[in-house]
Amino acid sequence: MLNIYKVIPVLTIIYLIIVPIYSLNIICPITKVSIINTKTEKFIVILDKNAANNHFNMLNTCFEKNIINFDPSGDSQKISNEDVLVFSFDKFIAYFGDFNPYFAMNVLSKIKGVQLVEKSKKASLDGRKTTSRKTTSRSKTTLYNLDRIDTAKMRYDGFYTYPTSAGEGVNVYILDTGVRMTHDEFKDRIKLGGVFCDECEDGDDVYGHGTHVAGTIAGTTYGVAKLANIINVRVGDDNGIFDLIAITKGVNYVINAHQHDENKNSVINMSFHLEYSEAMIKLVEECTNNGIHVAVSAGNSYIDACSVTPAAASSVITVAASDRSDIMANFSNYGSCVNISAPGVDILSSFIESDTDSEYLDGTSMSSPHVAGTIALYISTFGNLPPSDMSNAITSLATKNIINEIPDNNDIYLLRVPQ
Repeated sequence: MLNIYKVIPVLTIIYLIIVPIYSLNIICPITKVSIINTKTEKFIVILDKNAANNHFNMLNTCFEKNIINFDPSGDSQKISNEDVLVFSFDKFIAYFGDFNPYFAMNVLSKIKGVQLVEKSKKASLDGRKTTSRKTTSRSKTTLYNLDRIDTAKMRYDGFYTYPTSAGEGVNVYILDTGVRMTHDEFKDRIKLGGVFCDECEDGDDVYGHGTHVAGTIAGTTYGVAKLANIINVRVGDDNGIFDLIAITKGVNYVINAHQHDENKNSVINMSFHLEYSEAMIKLVEECTNNGIHVAVSAGNSYIDACSVTPAAASSVITVAASDRSDIMANFSNYGSCVNISAPGVDILSSFIESDTDSEYLDGTSMSSPHVAGTIALYISTFGNLPPSDMSNAITSLATKNIINEIPDNNDIYLLRVPQ
């Protein structure tokens, strides 16, 4: 005989689990108690803008999530396990939250208006210590990398020739481990944009990577564009570690700053990579849709650059590394997603031990800044262009059929600055 006293509690539990809950016209997704209560991980969710209000009301009503809007002009905000941090972009809404992986990928991803759900990823830097028609300016240099990019043929004459405009009036945002802002290379041309990494107290570079990158872009001695403005956007901690959350904060800040600045001459350098991420691709596309030029490193794993991001994004300029003999570096990623090559072996630039310190580093992290600086030179010399046209312009300036030992035999052009 059926025991009614055992059935009623079971039916009540089933009712609470699977029957939609209506509160303020919000329908809670069908789920299971085990899905809600098990271990969670951080996910990024990208939404249609017109679906955002209902979606966040659902999270608040059904899962008691606190919704926090990120302020790109304010202080960095940290996410607790109970918070959902929301970013507003022109084309979409993105947020980070803690969810059970099964729930995120099989329930949350199927809710109306959700474009993608993706587990948050860690980023890897692409630099390492080395083992060993317009008026132009000409400065003596012992830096082979600057000497190399001012001419088509490999002819080292001890000079770096570049437009006298030298990137003046162009804002170059450096998403990296911070910058030693007191360094002699950057005097009067650098400012702090924001600090967006957990447990980072200020924009100072403890790791060294960002300072080296900044020096190659716009340092007085080491820089391609010696008069460009440097904006320090710190997304990496003291150990050079950062993730998609910090990157999203940094990108959101740059777009907001660009939109509110009368000066629309903006370039971002991203000398890092993540495992392939559709969310990362959407972030950089949002930059280029706003007219911001994006130079990125191809990566140092000697694999197809199309397998990592942001290198795989079609809207950016992806940069491989070559050496002083125009041979592709034996660590550089390659493939159809690479737009251009630039020196990335034995690159001397500013470092962090003092205001005059310098260091040799290798990596596509060192190559990408050469392109960011060249974009700044182009803008200050010939005027700005839409990002897709700028990519074509930089490629048109480059030297063809000169890089040797490319794994896939695709021709990769070598960067050349405008004259």
